[in-house]
Amino acid sequence: MFKKCLVALCFALPIVWANPASADSITFDPTGTVGPGGDRQIDLMDPTTGNSIALGGNATLQVGQQVTALFQANLGITSLAGVTNFTNGQGGDFFTIVAGFNEVVTSTTGGLNPTIVFAVNTAGPTNFFRIYHNNVQADNQTGTCFTCGTLALSGVLVGSGSSNFTVTGGGAGTNLDQFNGDQTPLIDSLTGIGAFSVNIDVILANPLYFPGLDLAATFLFATSTETLPYGQAEPSACFSSNGVVSCDTPGATVASVGTINAFNGPNSMFQTDANLSPRVAPNAVPEPATLALLGFGLLGCAQGIRRRIQQQAKS
Repeated sequence: MFKKCLVALCFALPIVWANPASADSITFDPTGTVGPGGDRQIDLMDPTTGNSIALGGNATLQVGQQVTALFQANLGITSLAGVTNFTNGQGGDFFTIVAGFNEVVTSTTGGLNPTIVFAVNTAGPTNFFRIYHNNVQADNQTGTCFTCGTLALSGVLVGSGSSNFTVTGGGAGTNLDQFNGDQTPLIDSLTGIGAFSVNIDVILANPLYFPGLDLAATFLFATSTETLPYGQAEPSACFSSNGVVSCDTPGATVASVGTINAFNGPNSMFQTDANLSPRVAPNAVPEPATLALLGFGLLGCAQGIRRRIQQQAKS
């Protein structure tokens, strides 16, 4: 028990006392202006509930099969330490986020309510992540203008990302769109829930929106939940296949997802709620203050061990 507590203390000190602004936050300027006027530190970009589609995938997928996933959403807020410091549209500045990647099925339980597990294939033909700035908000229902405006940041997915989805029921008679009226009356849907996580390497950052971003050290950690049916957003009519061309891939149509989404169409759509957090790469050089605190932490550990040995010797 003593050893466990001691180890926890040794590693907790540098983590708790390290400067969060240097370790897990980045500078963001939603105004896109030169100079510090609009600069703010953020440790979270929280998109509004959006859309994703699995091209070539539904609940009948088998191990080894590959799908292409496309995602799009409007930014909701940015924040630092839980305090909101920008809301999308504030000052006339709007941001959208689009992504695309390949996934391979690694396991499935099969049956009427399968749980399907995927591994992200970062070497696949589709791999992009982009953030755009615009003066209008993109439209979830029509799927338009998610790639309009000025490119603010781009990157690629890296590492061993993973995702899963579990079918819980639904089918004929369960409307795909249950948000603000049914905009897709010809499409029903299976129901279910899933999760996704992956790292994103930043390869380009517009200095007007992300001033001083260290491309060699900073990456983004993305997580999301996928749910069916839609209850917080409209299903999108189309997606961007490459993060550049707008609305070139059909979404909420019978030809794309069938009359029962996730079951009898060639593709499957999901309501998606994502989060993005900046991180500093593990091999990034710590600041002197962090190193000093680490030294103090190790010193405290050494003193604790010495006292423990002395107590044992006396007993």
